[in-house]
Formats: sequence, C-alpha cells, structure tokens
Amino acid sequence: MEGVKCVLAAALMLFASNVSAEGGKSKAGSFGTEVQFNPFGQGDDDYSLNGLKFRYFMTERDALRLKIGFGLESVKYEADESGDDLAKGRVGDLSVDLGYERHFKIAKRLSLYAGGQAGVYKHFASAKVTYTEDLGNGSHTYQVVYENCVPTADGSIGERAYVGMAASVFTGLDFYVYKGLYLGTEVGIYVMSTKTNQTELKYSDRKEKGTDTYRATVCNAIKPMLRFGWTF
Repeated sequence: MEGVKCVLAAALMLFASNVSAEGGKSKAGSFGTEVQFNPFGQGDDDYSLNGLKFRYFMTERDALRLKIGFGLESVKYEADESGDDLAKGRVGDLSVDLGYERHFKIAKRLSLYAGGQAGVYKHFASAKVTYTEDLGNGSHTYQVVYENCVPTADGSIGERAYVGMAASVFTGLDFYVYKGLYLGTEVGIYVMSTKTNQTELKYSDRKEKGTDTYRATVCNAIKPMLRFGWTF
C-alpha cells in the first residue's frame, strides 16, 4: 500500500509538470472550499477524517484554513456465540481545526503548500444490546443501553468515547485542472491528547455509571488523503 501511495503522488507531479496551459491560481482575497476523503481506509489511530476544508488567501501565498472532519459508522454484531444476543450501536468522530498554509507555485498548474493547525476532537460511541435469558420454562428478553461506549462480546466495556485536542503539521499539493478547480493530496504528522468520557449502562430498573477515566497522548502520521476543491 505504501508503494501505491508513492506512485500516485509521483504520477500527479509528473502529469502536472507536462502541462503547458495556464491553470487557475489563488490570489489575495480568494476563497476556497474542498471535500476530503481517505481512499486507503482508516484505523483507530487516524486523525485525518472525511471532511470539508475552507481557505481564505490573505496574500497569493498565505492562507488561513478551517477544517471540519467527520465520520460515522454503524455497529451490529452478535453479542455472544449463541446468536441470541444482538448489539446495535454507532461510533463516530467530529473535529474542528484552524490553521495556516504557505503556498509555493512550482509549475503552471501545480502548487505545493505546507503549514500547521490546531483544533478539538470528539469521538462518539454508544450501543443498545438485546439480551435473551433462558429461564428453563421460557425465556426473558431485555435491553441494556451503553452510553459513551460499546460492549465487547462478553458484555463488558469495549471502545469508549473521548474528547481531545490536537496539533499537526502537514504538506500537500494542489493540481489545478481547470481555472479554479483542483485536485490534490495531503500528508502530515499530529500529536493528540485525549480524555475518555464517563460511561453509563442503563437497565430497565437501574443505571450504572463508570468512575474510571483516563488520559492518553499519541503522535502519529496522517494518512494521505485525496482532495477535490474550487478556488474562487
């Protein structure tokens, strides 16, 4: 997979260097908007999310950026080997970052940029599990709602919700396809500090709140993302 990423980046630069027509270029006072997605998949340690980014060019080379990242995934699985217990839940992410970009036009249609950003991050997790209990002369079905967490196969606390703050540095390429329309890629590294949210299990007759929360700090690479945008 690393080889595929390198080939894509090299192909983009080679294609741009062979284009003779004048492409769209950012100017002072220009605005930009783009969509971003990660075609290489995402893991638990990814800070880059599918999302939207907005730019304002203070000068031809200097731009402020606002990035809103988001993601949502449904979870559905059998909670035990018998197949009688079923869990349904959702995990998701939301982030808001403010940053700065410095642009360098290295070809008629190609712009290289680098910069940094900082922001806040929220990871969501919740689930509802339907349990079926065999009473010998019949069965009893009841539900447990998991707040700020999802359960493991044995019903204990699994993945948890958390909040965090992050800072990152990055570099990327913009290839202007036609006037202000461009496509590109971006990579970087980040540092994030998170704190888990308090968990809660809701039964029909009671609630159980967790008391343990913990902090964590991670440093990792931002996986390459593809970007499609318009500068106007």
